[in-house]
Amino acid sequence: MGDKLKKLVDKLVKLVDKSIKLVDKLIKLVDKQSNSFDKVHYNLAKGGENMLLKKREVSSKQLTLEMIERRLPKSHPKSTYYQEMLNRTRAGYAGEQRVDQEWQEIYLEQCHYLLHDVQLKAEGGAIHQMDTLYMSRNFVLIVEIKNIVGRVEYMEDNHQFIRITSDGKVDGFRSPFDQVKRHARFMRQIFQKAGYHIPIVYMIVSANPKMIMSASLSAQPIIHVSGLAEKVEQLFLRHSEICLSEKDLKHIAKHILKKHEPKQWLPDIDWGELRKGALCSQCEFQYALQYSFGKWRCSNCQRTDNESMLVALKDYQLMMGNNISNAQFRTFFDIDSERVAYYLLKKLKFKVSGGKKNRNYVIPARLID
Repeated sequence: MGDKLKKLVDKLVKLVDKSIKLVDKLIKLVDKQSNSFDKVHYNLAKGGENMLLKKREVSSKQLTLEMIERRLPKSHPKSTYYQEMLNRTRAGYAGEQRVDQEWQEIYLEQCHYLLHDVQLKAEGGAIHQMDTLYMSRNFVLIVEIKNIVGRVEYMEDNHQFIRITSDGKVDGFRSPFDQVKRHARFMRQIFQKAGYHIPIVYMIVSANPKMIMSASLSAQPIIHVSGLAEKVEQLFLRHSEICLSEKDLKHIAKHILKKHEPKQWLPDIDWGELRKGALCSQCEFQYALQYSFGKWRCSNCQRTDNESMLVALKDYQLMMGNNISNAQFRTFFDIDSERVAYYLLKKLKFKVSGGKKNRNYVIPARLID
């Protein structure tokens, strides 16, 4: 009788152990579902990931200037000029990213769409490049981002910004208010032609906390990036009337996205003055790599780097366009053998256009991520 009881007790203990493990699994599953629900609810409260219709990307101007930095000899008379331009462009892009980050942290419960760096062409050919376009059912907001350091004075009658740096240097700038007002007039035309009537508002956002705004700017639509969330809340209070249905808002937002037409920036320089080939990053792009026995090797430091060819092809694309022939490939990369060039191009699996004699290989837009 004692042995039977002991066996029953052992079975009962095992059943209890299994039950405890099942309960633990159930608790973990519930926690996981709860966290997933919280995440989904949070995204929906913010408008969802799909509300960001267009992300900001590095501009063609910055990519081209970085290519020039690699390929223009330091002794060139315009080397310093293009280097300073690149520094300003990089600083501007960093400022735009700072403002983009602020948008991600704003609690936006209302239905909306965000489009960063939108470039639209008017019927007359004029280009409208808007740093950020925020589209809601109540209003449309155009944001112009500035990354200025120093004290800024605004001469409204003269339509000019004046920047005074800490060392006393004085610079003049075109008024960004004129620029953003021009975009607002254009956007009103787009909405009116589509049969929609909605307030079009605008503001200048300073991405740099070292920009000191003088009293001359106190009555103007300009803020530091830290005040963006509060400003958007104020705009919803001021424009409380709903002007568009969710369906209409989605329709016009996608219509504007389709009209986005990025313009390729072209510098005032002769491409023949730039270094050709795959350049060695280890040697600060001062030496070319040569292709031999399946590897790209630097003629100076002997380092091998097969990725350098892809960087060079992107540079070629910025200079010459998307198409490259076998002969152009050989000239650019200093390769004598037509067969070797054919092998390398075939290995890249580019799309091909034309016949054997006039065959071109199409360099894809996303060659390097």
